[in-house]
Amino acid sequence: MGRLGRGLVAAAAAMTVATGLAAHAAADDDAAPEGTLEGIYTYKQGGVTATWKIYPLCVPTVGDGRVPLHLAVGCKLQVESNGPPGQAGAYRLANGRWTYKTPLLSGMRCSDGSTAGSDEMYQFDTSLNGTYTQSHNAVCGMQPGLEKHPFTLTFVSPLPYPVIHYPLSCQDNPVHLCS
Repeated sequence: MGRLGRGLVAAAAAMTVATGLAAHAAADDDAAPEGTLEGIYTYKQGGVTATWKIYPLCVPTVGDGRVPLHLAVGCKLQVESNGPPGQAGAYRLANGRWTYKTPLLSGMRCSDGSTAGSDEMYQFDTSLNGTYTQSHNAVCGMQPGLEKHPFTLTFVSPLPYPVIHYPLSCQDNPVHLCS
């Protein structure tokens, strides 16, 4: 094999190794944390059905400059929903359950047709079982109340678009900055 042939073989081998390393590094950087949900799910609670798009957003842990770390910290699940108000938002992990709580100015429908405020909370775990909780003060002539309803999530499909799990770019040297 001539000098040109050996050069082409060496270049091809280097490209193969570099491509393999880059693909492995990209797979590691883009991997969602263990136990994190991602995809399209069907939400069912009683007679209410909705479609949820769930994707994780995390900040990578930065090391001290000697070893790059890509462990997740500060993760949340972003939920987009076509269901009732109060379902969509940034869910945070607390005690093994993804939780989102929000006040709704017109979460309660009164008997006279008017509306009143309520607090809505959705919680679920990786078994895809959850609880929807609605609480309200003394409104619409009712005493303060708290209602809990179980719901389930069923995986439908992966998301139709790629998700950047670590939207922040963090630098290890000399100061740990994320932007």
